[in-house]
Amino acid sequence: MSRKGRKGKPSKDEEEEKESLAFKVLTAEQTNELLGFNVLQIQDKLKEIFNLGNYTINLTDAAVLDYYTAAVYWGIQQKFTAQQLSGFFTVMHKLLDNVREKHLSLVDNTMEFNKLFAGIGVEEVKSAGLDFFNLEHVRAISEYVYSSLFQQYRLYLYMFTHSQAEEIIGTDLEVEVAKAADLPFPPPLDEGVEEMIYTEFIATPPPTPTPEPPEEEPDPTHELEDQVSTSDLFAQLTSQDVREVIESVTMEMLGNLQSEIGLKLQDKESQIIQRINKIHKVAE
Repeated sequence: MSRKGRKGKPSKDEEEEKESLAFKVLTAEQTNELLGFNVLQIQDKLKEIFNLGNYTINLTDAAVLDYYTAAVYWGIQQKFTAQQLSGFFTVMHKLLDNVREKHLSLVDNTMEFNKLFAGIGVEEVKSAGLDFFNLEHVRAISEYVYSSLFQQYRLYLYMFTHSQAEEIIGTDLEVEVAKAADLPFPPPLDEGVEEMIYTEFIATPPPTPTPEPPEEEPDPTHELEDQVSTSDLFAQLTSQDVREVIESVTMEMLGNLQSEIGLKLQDKESQIIQRINKIHKVAE
């Protein structure tokens, strides 16, 4: 039996399915897959779905990916079904799209949010396609949207209406690699490191010196033999020999002394004669 009426109009089920906001942005397959992921896997999947591969260098892509990831993870924490999670993501996607594409003000976007949830919990009023939520869900979603989007609305609006600076996108970075391990790195500043600290902890230690061969110690037997031979030599001398040695040394010392005294006396004598001669000349 056809689900259409006699005049070709869609049935009530088809109208409800068409108006439902579930599975509008995320398909049923994608939503069910996200329900079993952790937060990192959710981020990778959403990056693939919405082509946000430049999130590492593009501020807009990074903010959008973070916004989508946080929304999906929050919905999973609320234990939403696949239909509810997909419908909630459709709401979050539409609100962000109003900022990014339409540049709506906060007041206008708040009115759009209220229209999406109008009629929930009221039988006489037809909802906008989110009938699978109840009033408790609407209250929790309202608090989340206020804290995640509306509180930072001016930042989102500024981000989507101003282009990112080119110098941030195209800045070349120079990375300095470490020097060889055999050199002190980084080189110390003279005014910042004391010489003792530099010498003890930073400077490359000097090479280990080659050990010198040990010196030969004198043989005590030879010293003893020398002492014995000297004492034996003195023991062989007679008293006459000792007297002659003493006289020769005394004569040698006194002889030099006598010659020096004689020279000094001659000098004195010549000086006295000169003075006497001067006195005679004066007397004459």
